[in-house]
Amino acid sequence: MKIDNSNYIFKGILLTVCGILFTFFPGVLSWVFYIIGGIIIVGSAFTVLGGLGSGDGAGLMPAGIIGVLIGLFVMYLPRFITAQLSLIAGIIIGIVAITQIVKALSKDFTNGLKLLQLIFGILLLISSIFFVFNPFKGGNIIRIIIGIVMLLFAAFNYYVAYVINQRNSSNYSNSDVIDATGYTAPDNNDHKRIQ
Repeated sequence: MKIDNSNYIFKGILLTVCGILFTFFPGVLSWVFYIIGGIIIVGSAFTVLGGLGSGDGAGLMPAGIIGVLIGLFVMYLPRFITAQLSLIAGIIIGIVAITQIVKALSKDFTNGLKLLQLIFGILLLISSIFFVFNPFKGGNIIRIIIGIVMLLFAAFNYYVAYVINQRNSSNYSNSDVIDATGYTAPDNNDHKRIQ
């Protein structure tokens, strides 16, 4: 049976991009939030102005105000995330670690991949505890460590996709399926009953 590995490849690519941006280009992430928040604010303002021109401004005014508030919240989000970066990262990494440990424990340890998944989950759990208690007060060290953890998790996903690809190719080359074309099964009356 062929197993699809595209999910692991997608997660690996996403974690690689986020890890690189988080580690080396932290200003890019802040600017993305500022741009998205600005687009929401401008769109909400145009919605209110368009409603005023058509006579439906009273109905669109609350939606526009809510949109502006959402846009301001999105623009303020990088500051909040920077202030609580260690705690947020610790919680997210802890959830991922528990998921990895549960997945590893629900399988048998017949191959090294499941054992590797358990070890990786335990390491992530240790790092999540480290982030929650944050012995460093500087956000830059935590940000770089989080970026490196993302890159390591991306490498793990690439490794899982590689192992799945290897198994898929070996399953099809050493297939246990028998080609039965041209063969017919005997009728019940054609064989003797074994007692």
